[in-house]
Amino acid sequence: MANQSTSHAGPETLVIIGAGYSGTLAAVNILREAAEGEFEVVLVEQHRRAGRGLAYRIWDDSMLLNVVAGNMSALAEHPMHFVEYCQDIDPALHAGSFVPRRMFGDYLERTLQVAGEESRIPFTRVQGEAVSLRPQQDGKRLLVTLADGRRIGADHVVLALGHLGAQKLRFADALAGSARYVADPWDYAAMDHVPAGRPVLVLGAGHTAIDALFRLTSRDDARKVFLLSRRGLLPKGHRSVPHPPVTAGYPAYLEHLPPTAFAHLRAIRREVKRRRQAGHNWRDVINELRPHTPEIWHRLPTAERRRLLARVGPWWDIHRHRLAPTAYRRLRGMLEASQAEVVAGRVLTMEETADGIRVTVRRRTDGGTQALDVAAVVNCTGPDYDIDRLSASPLVAQLRDEGYLRPDPLHIGVEVDEEYHPIGADGHKVPGVHYVGPMLRARYWEAIAVPELRRHTLQLARHLIARRGR
Repeated sequence: MANQSTSHAGPETLVIIGAGYSGTLAAVNILREAAEGEFEVVLVEQHRRAGRGLAYRIWDDSMLLNVVAGNMSALAEHPMHFVEYCQDIDPALHAGSFVPRRMFGDYLERTLQVAGEESRIPFTRVQGEAVSLRPQQDGKRLLVTLADGRRIGADHVVLALGHLGAQKLRFADALAGSARYVADPWDYAAMDHVPAGRPVLVLGAGHTAIDALFRLTSRDDARKVFLLSRRGLLPKGHRSVPHPPVTAGYPAYLEHLPPTAFAHLRAIRREVKRRRQAGHNWRDVINELRPHTPEIWHRLPTAERRRLLARVGPWWDIHRHRLAPTAYRRLRGMLEASQAEVVAGRVLTMEETADGIRVTVRRRTDGGTQALDVAAVVNCTGPDYDIDRLSASPLVAQLRDEGYLRPDPLHIGVEVDEEYHPIGADGHKVPGVHYVGPMLRARYWEAIAVPELRRHTLQLARHLIARRGR
C-alpha cells in the first residue's frame, strides 16, 4: 500500500475493525487521548454489541474471569477502574474477586460508551463485516469495504480482529457437517443439544476445554466427559488470596544464560525450588516473569522459539494461565467423582456410528489403544493463529493473498514492527495500517491476556497521535 499518511489540516479518519477487547480498548484510548480536531474514529463491528469478543460473549455467570478484578482495569493509569465498577454493582466485591466474564463485557461496553460521550473527537459505530482493505485510487488513503457493499474511507486502519476461529483437525474431516461434532468450541447451543446422560469427548484440556466441560455438565450431572490432550495436562489454580506480583527488573537468574529454551526452563525451576525452600509459592516466580517474557522470547533464535512452543510451552501455559479458585475446585471435584476423566494421548480415528461417534485413541502412558464411544465430540484445541490456513475471515484472506499480511516463521501470528505496522510479503511495513490483538504473540509471545493487550492498545493510540499528519 502506498503511504497514505499525508498531512492535512482537518481531522484524520481512523477506522478500527473489530470491537472485541483489543478494538474496544484501541478506541477507548484514542478517544481519551486525542485532542480536538486530530481524529474522527469509526469502530466497525459485525456484532451488535461492543466489548465482547469470544471471551466475554458469555451470558452464563458461572463462567468466571481467570484473573482477579484488580488486574482487569481497562485504563492503565486507573488500576482500580474495574474494581470500582464492580463495587457499584456489589459492594462486597474487591480487587481479589474473580467475577463473571459477562460482567467484564458489560464493563468494556460501558467504558467505551463513556469514552465516546466525553471525547473531544467524533466517534461513530458501524455494524457490519469488513471484507476488504485496499488503497483508494489516488493512493493517498485507504478504503474499507463491508459485506453489504458500504465503503468507508480512512487515513489509518487498525486491524483488531481477535481470535479468528478454532483449529481445524484433519482426523475430523469425516465428521464435517455432523451435528455430533462441535467444531466451534464457543457454540454452546450445539453443546446444549447433545443427548442427556450420554458421554462426550472434549479434544483439549486447556481453559476452553474446561469451559466446555462446565457447560456440558451444568444441566446434566449424570454426563461423563473425557478430556483428551497429548500430555493430559490441566491448568493449575490461582491462590484463594492472590499476591500482587513484585515489580522488578529483568531477573538476575536469567542473565547470561545460553539462548536456549531448556536453559531458561532449568533456571526457572531452580528459582522455584529456591523460593519454595524459603517458604514462598511457585506462583510468585511465574507472576514476576510476566513483564519479561517478551525479552526472553526476543533472546531466543527461531529454532529455540520453536522448541519452547513444542516442549516447554504446554507446561508454561498450565502454570501461567491459571483457573479461578472456585473453577479449579469444581474441576477437581468432577475428576474425583469420575464425572470428568483426563486421557493423555492422540486420536487415531473418529467414525460416526448409529448412535454416536467412536474415537480410537493411542494412549501416551503405555502406547496402547482405547476406544471411546461418545454421543458427541467437541473441538477445544484452541484458536488457529496461522493465517495461511485461515479462511473464515474474508478480510484476512484478502490481505494475505494480496501481500499486506504475512505469517511469522512459526505460524503463530502476524509479523509487525515496533509501531504495530504489519510487515507485508515484500518485507516492508504496510503504511497506514496497524494490527493489535492476540496474533501479536508472534513478536511478543505473551500477548493474549488483558494486561498485555491493555499496554499494546495504549501504546498504539499514543503512536497514532504522535505521528498524526506525518
